[in-house]
Amino acid sequence: MNGVINFLKPPGMSSNGAVVFMRGLTGIKKTGHAGTLDPGACGVLPVCVGKATRLSSYMMGGRKEYVAEVTFGKSTDTGDSYGKVTSVSEQPVPGGTAVETALKKFVGGYTQRTPAYSAVKHQGMKLYELARRGIEIEPKGREIMIYEADYLRQTRDDAHLLRVACGKGTYIRRLCEDIGTELGLPAYMSFLVRTQCAGLRIENALTADELIQMKDRLVDVLLPMDFFLTDMPRIDAPAGMGALLLSGGDVKDEGEDLAQARIYLDGRFAGIGRRFQGRLKITTLLVDR
Repeated sequence: MNGVINFLKPPGMSSNGAVVFMRGLTGIKKTGHAGTLDPGACGVLPVCVGKATRLSSYMMGGRKEYVAEVTFGKSTDTGDSYGKVTSVSEQPVPGGTAVETALKKFVGGYTQRTPAYSAVKHQGMKLYELARRGIEIEPKGREIMIYEADYLRQTRDDAHLLRVACGKGTYIRRLCEDIGTELGLPAYMSFLVRTQCAGLRIENALTADELIQMKDRLVDVLLPMDFFLTDMPRIDAPAGMGALLLSGGDVKDEGEDLAQARIYLDGRFAGIGRRFQGRLKITTLLVDR
């Protein structure tokens, strides 16, 4: 069983917990996720099964979309509603126009500080593990990309709903805090749902209950691995060369040099490979020999 499941992760389940859940359903130890989603958040979590785990690095670099609620007047140590309150302000909270104006300033690339409570590692330990021990690490900044940001509506007197489309490594918790800083108020992320990830959409995602009910036919909902590689050029290998390519050999194949391409054997997707100086080779095998 090789493929990807579009899992609708519920709030309260960690991304690693989702992997454990899927391992129990499929009976396949080689299972992983592509793109960590906070335990308190819900939404699209691609779960890779079998050889599809080799695709996670290709999938995580894609565009993601979120709907988030930002609440003003308080900040927390985790940047979300699950943390301890660290500051409170009595200043008037901003209205929708002010929030929308501040949000638009972050569209494009900007340097975002990594939250203390994150899975980023420092000297082999995750930052949230250090934070829980009271060890403070100076947050590093990294360049992230906000492709789109839309103000949706006001949900409470002190809270507003936003839609954000962003690139790899973006922390929506930190974006909410940064919007608060822009407006001169403490703020935190009070709700988060991921609506798109790696080309998967929330309207097609399957809940835990749905997957349990179809445990004996999970193969029917596995998404094919080449679905996530459509940006790569396609190479159809010469006929009769499948056995050699599957065993790690290279074969003659005239054409332009390609550093990465989808390789097909007799119309069947086999893996990722390269063509260099007229020789074709599979570098990442994604099917059973």
